[in-house]
Amino acid sequence: MEYYKKNKLSGNRTAFMFDSLTDYNRFVNEISNAVPANSRAKMKFDSFGGDYITRTARDEKKFGTTDASLVTNNIDTYLFNNELESFLGSLRSRTVNLDIVDLDQQKTIKFTEQELGIFSFDLASLGLIPVVEFFSPVLNEIVSADLIKSEKKSDGTLYFYHIYQQEIPKHIVNFNTNYNGYYSEVLKRVVPKDNLVEEDFNGNIVFYYPFKAEVQKHKVDRRQKVDENGKLKWSTTFKKSFIYIPKVEKPLPRVDIIVGSSFDWGVDAKNQMIYSSMAAISIAEKLSTSGVNYRIVVAYPVRTSRGANPQEIYSFVTVKKEGEVLDKNKIAVLLSDGRQFRYQQFKGFVASIYDAGYDAKISDGIGSPIYDADSIKNAYIDYLTVSDSPSDREAAKKTESKIVFSGALSQQQAEDQYNDIIGQISRLT
Repeated sequence: MEYYKKNKLSGNRTAFMFDSLTDYNRFVNEISNAVPANSRAKMKFDSFGGDYITRTARDEKKFGTTDASLVTNNIDTYLFNNELESFLGSLRSRTVNLDIVDLDQQKTIKFTEQELGIFSFDLASLGLIPVVEFFSPVLNEIVSADLIKSEKKSDGTLYFYHIYQQEIPKHIVNFNTNYNGYYSEVLKRVVPKDNLVEEDFNGNIVFYYPFKAEVQKHKVDRRQKVDENGKLKWSTTFKKSFIYIPKVEKPLPRVDIIVGSSFDWGVDAKNQMIYSSMAAISIAEKLSTSGVNYRIVVAYPVRTSRGANPQEIYSFVTVKKEGEVLDKNKIAVLLSDGRQFRYQQFKGFVASIYDAGYDAKISDGIGSPIYDADSIKNAYIDYLTVSDSPSDREAAKKTESKIVFSGALSQQQAEDQYNDIIGQISRLT
């Protein structure tokens, strides 16, 4: 099953990582259908069948609905989105809209010649000049103007040529925290990730700078660019034609928000669980608006309770990666939906224990949830440390930017969590 990752951590811990709610639900369903008939997991999965659903659904507080069909069908839409949006509006008015913590690193408006922000035609129209490009007949391609120089010929005309370039050997480029980028020891500079090639080296993902052949000095042709419609392209003599708001000089590190999602049996699926996702969503909205690089991960940790030497199983489900659009519905399903927790997540506890190799430790219950924030944080960081992703391994070094909290059960708790987490993020360096 390549759609999820599983790593044995130190001690008695195992961690799973799922890239989406869809992958997590697929894992639970596939494991529950594949376990042997004589396994303890099969016995436990069977206990979550029709009788359990019908009996539990009689109390609306358990699943949030008395309709059993809404429990067994795909759980991909939160039951109380309208109520959630109303509560979020109230929370925003009490916290976000009055928030004086400045995570933005956008200050005064700037005018620049770089293609950033909004293009001002009024400024650009102060003067027009042709946009040129350089074609190398030797390389048979358009080449960067940075590689071109010119000399005057005896008749006064300009002669344009491609400068000499040394051969660059293929070499590994690692992420360097001092430069906050991929630093080439050969080139002695940071290189864009897009210039690197990802390869599998003995089971580890590494990035290579590809081989570049030697290029001799040679003449190039200068010509005016044309657009996709064949029309000549023009630029402006007034260079600072773009208006933008600059970013901060020292951006925050990647922030990982890990939310533990476990509830006691008596927690009301509608009137209490709904607050569990409120702080996470409000924090995500604040970070998105501020341009902070962040991800949100839901944690489903469980400890086996049968026999000696209990095992700890941590399932992490990513609901928002860096750069992705915030999907409030997915966060609400994973953090606030009674069906997800008391049906799919119960099965998920069993599936993860079984797939981790501990079928014999599956008890008559489902194990005991792990609430301790430090245990969840340490397991998450340890998983990142052994991840095959270089960016994850690098992120693991910034332990202070891994923030763990459990879901709230009231509006006041959600507000307190919001203020606390935003305060922590504002102090990151």
